Amino acid sequence: MMPFDMNRLSRREFVALTAGGAAAAPLASKRQSALHAAGLTAQDVIDRIKKNVGVEWKADTVDTFKAGDPATVVTGVVTTSMATLAALRFAVKAGANLIITSGPTFYARADAPTAPPRRETMAGAGTPSPAGAYPNDRIFAAKNELIRTERLVIWRFSDHWRARTPDPLVQGLADALGWSRFATADDPALVSIPATTLGALASTIKKKLNARGGIRVVGDPQTAIRKVALLPATTAIDAALKALPAVDAIVAGEVREWESVEYARDTVTAGGKKGLILIGRVLSEGPSMNACAQWLKVIVPELKTSWVPIGDPYWRPA
Repeated sequence: MMPFDMNRLSRREFVALTAGGAAAAPLASKRQSALHAAGLTAQDVIDRIKKNVGVEWKADTVDTFKAGDPATVVTGVVTTSMATLAALRFAVKAGANLIITSGPTFYARADAPTAPPRRETMAGAGTPSPAGAYPNDRIFAAKNELIRTERLVIWRFSDHWRARTPDPLVQGLADALGWSRFATADDPALVSIPATTLGALASTIKKKLNARGGIRVVGDPQTAIRKVALLPATTAIDAALKALPAVDAIVAGEVREWESVEYARDTVTAGGKKGLILIGRVLSEGPSMNACAQWLKVIVPELKTSWVPIGDPYWRPA
């Protein structure tokens, strides 16, 4: 399945996204048959996840419903790393109405379905402007309207999914790169791959993940690479400080540029034969949600579950 390419939303696409009625009619029979086959609500599905996830459920978590009614009868499940408009459209076409995402739906940790208050960027930075500064944001409106008209339910699954042992994000990324058999027994995040160079490794990762332009590399392309640490999603400087001395390269999702990136660059400047490859958070988390879809097929066998890879959000200019 090829990732979606949705970097721009035209007026025509906006109308299509927010259109209900006849556009949604062909899906009615498919959803109705699924409803009679299972009869599970979104809350039922989430209750099964909580029961089977294998870790203690925390009260303070981002893993909550973000949109829709938990009492909605589920016609199918889609997992994704981000509940983008493209991913939601995929769910609708697949006859699914429960979307389980590892990332936020509304562009922030708070996942509020409305645009945040405007903030000054010059003098008085950080001071909210009057309420309603972005009252008619068309992207928030399009996403909310699509969710409403198609009766979609969105639930985030991040904190507790990653709390599982071994880390599904690491396992998913290793599987996508074909490195599972190279993993260290006591730490799947450390892999010993066939000898290569940093430049060749970056090219291989780009091809295997179908990255369009988000990959960035620190280090000499000719650096010999054998041991690699996998740090998917977002990691702080502590992770790099712990991993880099013991490996030749780190393959990470997202880091603060002034932390891990500069630490890696100074390591190279100081003579260290090391490398850092950043693939982006979304791309690094995607494969784990494929694993999540496979897991859900066992947990909720009554429902059809599928994964939608949303792909690399970036592209590289000529």
